[in-house]
Amino acid sequence: MKKSLIALAVLAASGAAMAQSSVTVYGRVDLSVGNIKELGAGSETKMFNGGSGGLTTPRLGFRGVEDLGGGLKAHFKLEQRIDAETGALQSPSFKGESSMGLMGGFGKLTLGRTYSVYDDARALSNSNSVFDSAFTPSGNGVFKSGGDYSSRFNNQMRYDMPSMGGVYGGLSYAFEQNAGADDTMTAVLVGYKNGPMNFALGHQNEKGKSDKYLQLAAAYDLGVAKLSAGYNTRSGTDATGDDDELSVGVDVPVGAINLSAGFATSKTKVGGFTSSKASGFGLGATYTLSKRSKLYAGYRTHEVEDGAGVKTADTRLFAVGVRHDF
Repeated sequence: MKKSLIALAVLAASGAAMAQSSVTVYGRVDLSVGNIKELGAGSETKMFNGGSGGLTTPRLGFRGVEDLGGGLKAHFKLEQRIDAETGALQSPSFKGESSMGLMGGFGKLTLGRTYSVYDDARALSNSNSVFDSAFTPSGNGVFKSGGDYSSRFNNQMRYDMPSMGGVYGGLSYAFEQNAGADDTMTAVLVGYKNGPMNFALGHQNEKGKSDKYLQLAAAYDLGVAKLSAGYNTRSGTDATGDDDELSVGVDVPVGAINLSAGFATSKTKVGGFTSSKASGFGLGATYTLSKRSKLYAGYRTHEVEDGAGVKTADTRLFAVGVRHDF
């Protein structure tokens, strides 16, 4: 009888311990077929991996949480990016994320390779601009005319504070990315979310590129439509100059269909004179087949001109595809 009770107690304790830990395997497959036309490269009809001509890059990931007691939890995330049209794994392994940390009443601490807090502000500015995808003009040519930011860093410490009355924020610091190089990164984010509105201000200093970024982002849910907008600046060197960039977007849900449009413009000045300017427009639609699968179609165009008005880039992308999450 005693042995039976002891066995039951051990099983109960084991079950409780297992219940306090969880590991999730998740992923995404995204492929499309379409046409891309680029200045100097002609036109090509092809299959696109999601990140280059669809909604998002395919991935396979593992994430988990362990309850350590007293409100403290350990967490980890490993995410491998995939070229689904060939089956090849993108390099480096787990380039999407490779992190672990602790979270609790104090907030969340994440160590390893992960997104900087500044990227949260940029994501908010594009949250309703053609699904923040390959069809979003700001992140696919327009903001790159002068030099765009890095979204992830290796060797990073990231802290996210707990939301207090709608106020949220965080800090990021990445140690040297290359041995012996002065290429650290620091970033800070502060925001406010209340009901349908969300505002954020982010700053990032990338010493490796001698660039500093400042992003003001906002999003608002009107019910019948969702709006997002962002104003971004890049302060570079005397040689690379400075950027002023603007993006706006709108999502309109109609039953299982979601329609979206986005516009972006940028200007780079070197020595007080315009060295390049860019603008782009995107349109897209998704159709929800289930909680995990959707069909989509998207179109994006963007142009870049130098200071003399000579066109240096002219891209047109159109694609239709399907995305499945698991």
